[in-house]
This record gives sequence, structure tokens and C-alpha cells, in this order.
Amino acid sequence: MKAALLYGPRDVRVEEIPPLEPQGDEALIRIRACGVCPSDVRKYAPPQPSEPLPEPRLIGHEWVGEIVELPASGAGEFQVGDRVAVDWRVICGTCRYCRRGAFNFCLAAEPARVRGGYAEFGCAPLSNLRRLPEQVSFAAAVFCEPLACCLNGMRRNRLDFGDTLVIIGAGPIGLMHLQLAKQRGARVVVCDLRPERLRVAEELGADEVICPPHEDPVARVKALTDGYGAESVLVAVGGVEPARQALEMVDLNGTVNLFAGTYPAATFPLDPNPIHYRQLNLTGSHDFSPQDFTAALQFIATGRVRVEPLISHQLPLSETKRGFDLVMAREGLKVVILC
Repeated sequence: MKAALLYGPRDVRVEEIPPLEPQGDEALIRIRACGVCPSDVRKYAPPQPSEPLPEPRLIGHEWVGEIVELPASGAGEFQVGDRVAVDWRVICGTCRYCRRGAFNFCLAAEPARVRGGYAEFGCAPLSNLRRLPEQVSFAAAVFCEPLACCLNGMRRNRLDFGDTLVIIGAGPIGLMHLQLAKQRGARVVVCDLRPERLRVAEELGADEVICPPHEDPVARVKALTDGYGAESVLVAVGGVEPARQALEMVDLNGTVNLFAGTYPAATFPLDPNPIHYRQLNLTGSHDFSPQDFTAALQFIATGRVRVEPLISHQLPLSETKRGFDLVMAREGLKVVILC
């Protein structure tokens, strides 16, 4: 089968490799599309110097396709030909964190059991498959995983009806958070350096947009909230400055969610007094639960979260490297590789 293999920094090659063999309760799936995630790009272009990999690696986790072979042990609810989205997080359900409902921190997770990505075929346990409704295209279905992460993040932001949420960063993640926040009755302000991304935010329902450095985002948020600040701020882009601005524009008793990771790692001075005296909630969110993945597919299927406007490039498997370079350059929005 053909697959895009990572050999080392900025070295991706599409080659023929031996076909994957499903094991036990796994289905063999013909991959039709795989979304390019920033975490894939960090492997492709590490933020810190790194050595070549000891052996080529198949990467990619936002993949979807159709079942071509079912396990001999039983098919469950599935049939050959079913179109499916694949949840890469295989959890144990019994460790300390699973029993507390924090499935995204499962101590015995087995992500290596889901094999696939930028390739023609993949394997996954039946328990980690979700059947795609007829109206959901393969390209749209790759958003199940990142949207599941957004659902987890939105839960951490503690939004109530009528709250103002500021989203810093209008990439695909920020634009999905925008739509989820509108579902929860929030007024949404989106901040980004790129006017073309802010235009998409407006089309998807943003109430206000801010484009620094043309205007001070903190001053603008204060002006929009009668000088008080926003009840909630979600930082959907990594970096020290967005985090600092978020803490300045949030209201008393408000929440700041550092949703995005910062690469390379960085620090900035943090006065604990404003967090104490202004009773701020400073939090983060990471990955998703099986429930989030299922809910994400429902949001896509019903159109309550529109993902098609976020797809800027659909490229063949042979152009996987170009897809990574586009994401690195922040050109367009979501890049989908058609396998």
C-alpha cells in the first residue's frame, strides 16, 4: 500500500510499504481522507533541533474511511462497506483516571492499536469506530477528532447564556470553538492577525472581530464590555503574548482557558495576586473523551458546527509534504489529504 512516511525533520516521502494486518477485534479500513493536525506538523518540523528518526514512521490520526474487512471474531454493528470515523484513543476504562471520567488521561491508553494516517489502509478496533451518516463527507468527517477536543475545551470554559467569550486565534480550532459557543448562547469576539480568517469568523457568526496590531485587543474587549472585560477567554493559539492578553481582558470571576500548547516551551512573569483578588479561573484542556468524539460527529452531521467552510485545501496523498508546509505557513485553514 502507499503511505506517507516521516524519515526525519522536513523529510516526508510517499512510498510503497507492506499492507497492514488487522489483529483480533480490528477492522481493516480503506482510508479516504486524513486531516493535517498541527501535532503532525510538529513531528515534521520539530520546534527544537532533533535527530533523524531511527526508522521511517507512519503518522496522522484524523483519518476516516470505509471498512473492507471485519474481524473473524464478530462484526458487531458494522458491515463491510460502512463509512467510519476512527477514534485513535483506545482507553482501558479501569485505571484511576478512567474511573474518574478523565478518559483523556487514561494511564493504560493504547494509541498504537489504531494504525493508519496518511496511507491507503488502516486498522482499528471496532470499539473505536463511529459509522458516518450519509450526509457527512469524508473530508468533513476528519474534523471529528479536533472538534471533540474543542468540546472538551468548551466545557472547561464554563460558559453561561449571555456571557461574552473572546477567542484568540481564528484557525480551524478557534472557528469551531466560535460555533460551539454560539450554541451555548454566548456573544463571541474573535481576535486574529489575519483579516481573511476574521472574514470567515464573521461568516460563521462572530459578533465582533479584532485584528491586532491595528487595534489593541485588550482595550477593544474592555470597550465592548463597558470596561469590565469578558466572562471567558479561550486562547486557541500558542504563545506568551496571547496568554498575557487573555489574563488582562478577562472580567472578575472569569475563566481563561489556555487551549493551545506553546512550542517551543516559554515562560512569562505571572503575578498571582490578580488571580487571587479577582477570583480568576486559569485552566487548560487537552484531548477528548469517547463521548466527546461521538458528540462531535453529531454536531457535524446536524450542521450545528459547519466544518466545510474551514477546508481550504484538499490534496492527494502524493502531496502530503506540501500539506504540512501549508499548515506551517498558516496558509488557508484546514488541509485535508485525500488518500
